[in-house]
Amino acid sequence: MALGAAAGATLSLLAAQLGVQGPWQGTGLVLAFLALFGSTAMAFAEHRRERQLNDQTDLNRRGAAEISALQLEIDRHTLLEDELTKAKQAAESAVMAKGEFLATMSHEIRTPLNGIVPMLDLLSHSRLAPDQHELLRTATASAQQLLRIVDDILDYSKLEADRLDLETTGFNLRELMQSVLTLMERTAEAKGLRLVLNIDPSVRLPVRGDPVRLRQILSNLISNAVKFTERGSITLHVKRLRETAAQHQLRFEVQDTGIGIEPAAQEKLFRAFTQADASTTRLYGGTGLGLAICRRIVTLMGGRIGLESEVGHGSTFWFEIPLLKVQGDMPSQPEELHGGRVLLITTDQRVRMRLTLLLPNWGLRVTAVENTHDALERLRQASSQGEPWSYSVVLADLGSIRSTAVSLSRNMERKNQYGDARLVYLRGDDATSLDLPVSAIVIPRNAEDADLRSVLSASGVSWARHDQHPAPAVKVPAPDPERKARILLVEDNPVNLMVAQRLLQVLGAECDTAGNGQVALEKLEIGGFDMVLMDCQMPVLDGYSATRRWRELEQQRNADHRVPIVAMTANAMAGDRQKCLDAGMDDYLAKPVTRNDLERCIERWRGVSLAVPATLPPIEQISARSPSVINASVLDELREVLGGEVDKIVAVYLEDAPRLIAQLERAAVGNDPIALRVAAHTLKSSSANVGATTLSDAARDLEHGARDGTLSQPATAVARIVGEFAQVRAALQSQLDKA
Repeated sequence: MALGAAAGATLSLLAAQLGVQGPWQGTGLVLAFLALFGSTAMAFAEHRRERQLNDQTDLNRRGAAEISALQLEIDRHTLLEDELTKAKQAAESAVMAKGEFLATMSHEIRTPLNGIVPMLDLLSHSRLAPDQHELLRTATASAQQLLRIVDDILDYSKLEADRLDLETTGFNLRELMQSVLTLMERTAEAKGLRLVLNIDPSVRLPVRGDPVRLRQILSNLISNAVKFTERGSITLHVKRLRETAAQHQLRFEVQDTGIGIEPAAQEKLFRAFTQADASTTRLYGGTGLGLAICRRIVTLMGGRIGLESEVGHGSTFWFEIPLLKVQGDMPSQPEELHGGRVLLITTDQRVRMRLTLLLPNWGLRVTAVENTHDALERLRQASSQGEPWSYSVVLADLGSIRSTAVSLSRNMERKNQYGDARLVYLRGDDATSLDLPVSAIVIPRNAEDADLRSVLSASGVSWARHDQHPAPAVKVPAPDPERKARILLVEDNPVNLMVAQRLLQVLGAECDTAGNGQVALEKLEIGGFDMVLMDCQMPVLDGYSATRRWRELEQQRNADHRVPIVAMTANAMAGDRQKCLDAGMDDYLAKPVTRNDLERCIERWRGVSLAVPATLPPIEQISARSPSVINASVLDELREVLGGEVDKIVAVYLEDAPRLIAQLERAAVGNDPIALRVAAHTLKSSSANVGATTLSDAARDLEHGARDGTLSQPATAVARIVGEFAQVRAALQSQLDKA
């Protein structure tokens, strides 16, 4: 009411001021009010519009600033991405350059070493005066040390560049570890050290893994132990930690009685180029890379490595790694010691310990005496008692019976008194020439296990029935043993050419030469070669291209067999072997090549047909390879379960495998991946069932390649299977013949 009265008074006053009287007074007031309201609204709208314009201007200004800042940020990120791309390209180029440098350095360093190591090896088999032999041993040791240093540097570089690959193959743990100790034996003997091998009974000896890298780790650790130990012993111990369905977890320990290591120095031992202190390098030599390489390899294997040491009380270096189980692996069973009897004559405690521990593991009973008189008395007593007391072999250490060695031989010729035991002399490095019978069997005292077993087998030893390490299979003689192997040597380096020619001459092979791949093809056209030794890097036409061209010619001509081609090259980087096999080569030898390497290679391939025909070559044309082509533990397990039925299974396998291989041949010619996969899968399984693990692996690789579409050269893969089966068939047939 008050507000209405005030409004009314205000309008009346306004009307009076405007001079509005009478009945129009109310209408005029309304119009005046509307005019006032309209002007006020217009003023307010104008003010609002100006404010909006100002706000928009400010917004545009801020937007422009933000866009400018965003553009600057985009430009900065673009520049950063360009720099990162350039850095990535530079890093990739550096890695590629490093890899190429490593490959080049490996080739260039090994090439001159190939003119040193094999020549020293050849010289060691010639007639030299004692002082010359001593000079030769020093030169050989220096060359081998240089080769080890080169290998260490290259291995570490390959690990740094992630170019070191592990392989997986079957091997025997005892044989590998024994061979490492044998290699170190001479150095240890020179310092008066004992080398001891201790394998827990729970450890399964047949395993699968990378034997080359495991040997490298053990050699490095044992070499260090010998280097830093002045008296006492070094023990290599292996035990099983645990196992799964597919693998064993093993712990290896190398224990020494050496100088020990300070706790502060232990922390840095596994770093590259590091030793306990600076004086170590001056006193003992070495690169400081060995333990770093061991750590990287152990890590690559999925394990770990460490040490325990006390100054003045020695050290224990250990590592734990997983190793795969082999097909048909079963817990070891105690071996029945009812095999042949061996009489050992030695005063050397190291020889006595090694053989009295080793031979019982082969199912042999050992009696040890220290002189010829006691040996003859034992032989006489055994002969009078008859079987099973008689001895099969007498192992006589020449270093222990030097003055009575000839007398022992002459007495043992009286078989009615001393029995039919065969006499085998063990010769040490210091043994001088003795007037031994021409027919005497003499082997090195530190002969490898396989060589010792071969000699014992040839001497008529009766092996225990449950021996899990059977004697090596007798090699199938070649059709014409009088004919020398005819080999085409393809090499452009004059030094390497001379070395290889000399090695082949010593091995009794006929050799023709070619200076490059083109000349090699021309000579292969003429024919008549048992195998080819092919260098890879040559002018005009390299070894890879020459091999590919020759394989193409063989396919075009439907040749009934192909000539084995073996790469003999200084390329020793990861992947080089596979590159040779992919080119169509059949085997690979890394320089420097020793006489033993070359001899084994020739024995492996001479007379082996690498045809891909429907029918395989007769067994008489096959030189049996190492017994490792058959895993004896698989057949032993089958015999325990099936008895004599095993021979029937093997016979069926030998009849069925050629059919499967014929299917592989047809599928390879027709480029049929499905047929390849099916036949390879069947061959893989059946081969594994009879212990042919290497052949099974080859079939598995072929199966996977056909399945994944990564098989670029099926004919080469099938040829590998043909070669492997040739060895398997010879080994299995030999076992059937003995049954």
